[in-house]
Amino acid sequence: MCIRDRRKTPTVVHPGYNIVRIRQFYMRKVKYMQNTCHEKLTLTLTDFPRLEDIHPFYADLINVLYDRDHYKLALGQLNIARQLIDRVGKDYVKLLKYGDSLFRCKALKRAALGRMCTIMRRQKDALEYLEQVRQHLMRLPSIDPTTRTIIVAGYPNVGKSSIVSATSTKDPEINDYPFTTRALKLGHVVDPSSTRFQLMDTPGVLLRAEGERNAMEGLTLAAVRHLPSAVVFVMDLSGTCGEQSAPELQLAVRDQLRAQFGRRPWIDVRSKADLPLADGLPADRVPDGALAVSVHEDAASV
Repeated sequence: MCIRDRRKTPTVVHPGYNIVRIRQFYMRKVKYMQNTCHEKLTLTLTDFPRLEDIHPFYADLINVLYDRDHYKLALGQLNIARQLIDRVGKDYVKLLKYGDSLFRCKALKRAALGRMCTIMRRQKDALEYLEQVRQHLMRLPSIDPTTRTIIVAGYPNVGKSSIVSATSTKDPEINDYPFTTRALKLGHVVDPSSTRFQLMDTPGVLLRAEGERNAMEGLTLAAVRHLPSAVVFVMDLSGTCGEQSAPELQLAVRDQLRAQFGRRPWIDVRSKADLPLADGLPADRVPDGALAVSVHEDAASV
């Protein structure tokens, strides 16, 4: 900042200058510092969206990932810093108008720039936090909240990513352990009538209360809650995906989400349909009309 200040403003003041010229010399430096800080903070504040002005889906994403209150607090802190810097600059410019010597004007300039730099240094935590938010938002897929979306949801490790990989343009990571999908992943599919849909792979949802869900589960629920979507709920009722993903738990999650989002179009899908039902699971527990899908290591077929 100081090097740029020397380039953009006069750098030499001579003792022979009259007092009016000396005052103007140092007033110009204070004003330049004030305007530079003001512009940088204003750019940051305008580049980050106000939660009230964006689609509820993205507002909910920010709340899930970074906490709505913390986000607002960081932006509010920068706004207050901008106001403080403007106030400091105006106050010291007024004082410089009455500077009676070169030494006095130089001391006032040093005090003004020092206070502005102190205010900026105190914004380190807020700026680092907002930089994390910016980088994460850049990595999110380009989700159009107005386009019809098919959300593939279900318990972890039941074959959601395999289905998305086989039926859309997306090629998500597929592994045989839970929570391979840790973020929203978007593909596209075109139906026979040439209608384009967004096909979204989502993190797994476990059986627990709404307030106990983690950020990954919150992403799935935010997508179902705010996007114009239909839900494809995938279940592996063969009992081969581990005790933590027991069929009864999957069916309980299915019933929980079905009750919570009852107005959404809903399709039940049973993956690994070529395998028999888990021992002790009665056939009448399979939801009526569930589609049978056979999911292999790197492909899915209906």
